[in-house]
Amino acid sequence: MAGTATMTCEACGRTTAWNPWGACSFECFDRDRPTEEEQQAMIDSAPEALAYYLGLGPGRLVDDGR
Repeated sequence: MAGTATMTCEACGRTTAWNPWGACSFECFDRDRPTEEEQQAMIDSAPEALAYYLGLGPGRLVDDGR
């Protein structure tokens, strides 16, 4: 049986389960980035990252009440 893949959070250094965002939480994901390009990439991917951290499935609208 294979173990769970882990990573180190790019913001706080905590060891956490691997995820595609490189951060252990949305708070860490939402940190300032060192370059304008990296900051814009974070802003562009924020909706998908927030959905991931909130555990929302694809296509789920936050305000639809379902």
